[in-house]
Amino acid sequence: MPTSDVTSKTIAVWGAHGSPGKTTIAINLACELALSGASVFLLDLDLVSPSLAQCLGLTEHPAGLAAACRLVAQQRFDIVQLERLSVRISAGKQSVAAMTGLTNANRWPEVSADSLGMILELASQHFDYLVLDLASSLEPGLRQPHAAQERNQATLAALAMAEVVIAVCGADPVSIERFLASEPAFKQAATAEPLIMVNRLRKSVLGHSAKNQITETLARLANLNIHGFVPDDPAAADQSLLEAMPIALARRSSAAKQAIAVFTQNHILLQRSRLDKRVAKLG
Repeated sequence: MPTSDVTSKTIAVWGAHGSPGKTTIAINLACELALSGASVFLLDLDLVSPSLAQCLGLTEHPAGLAAACRLVAQQRFDIVQLERLSVRISAGKQSVAAMTGLTNANRWPEVSADSLGMILELASQHFDYLVLDLASSLEPGLRQPHAAQERNQATLAALAMAEVVIAVCGADPVSIERFLASEPAFKQAATAEPLIMVNRLRKSVLGHSAKNQITETLARLANLNIHGFVPDDPAAADQSLLEAMPIALARRSSAAKQAIAVFTQNHILLQRSRLDKRVAKLG
């Protein structure tokens, strides 16, 4: 059950098209929460391009989300089944219960908003935090012949249900343009005020004033405040993929790991971090 001093929260992680790093952020956010002592459920809810299994090297894993939805329809889904359909990912002395996504994106009609709601309701009774890795597509009204629900129904439902919504934007001109194009639809779908994370911040793309340029652009064009910058750390990211583990465990000295830890402490756990001043100087 959730610990007595932490309120169970659902955290949705979204990013525009173009691989801004939302899955990496979701995995490492879940890891940081677990390292803080919280119990965490991580769900790959990207029904277009699921990648949680690949990022964590889960070549052999339970059926995951599709099987969970079938059990919900059969009224057989409980915490025992949730654990059976998840994989425990080590996070220091703690672990994250990770449920993989669809093995084939064409199976998206199997995941309805109702079944998702029941999965999250059960998970919220047993975990402190639920971290959802969402698809980028947000367009409402998309349907296929014979489909009972809209194409993006689960994504939109997750954004509406989440108490915390994180929007990940890449730190380069193309990613920023895509983010700004998708931001109005995202803001309309999300119930909570979004937390903006700029990922892979580097001077090589925008110059020495990269952080200021991005801050001013998002404020001027979309009236958005940035809540965290994650420095580009390709060596740590590559090591994380090679070893199939979160950056926090693959390379604890990583600047990206430290930035995600500070964001987690300040905006999710609502704690001030000793790393604040160090991270503020990065990028």
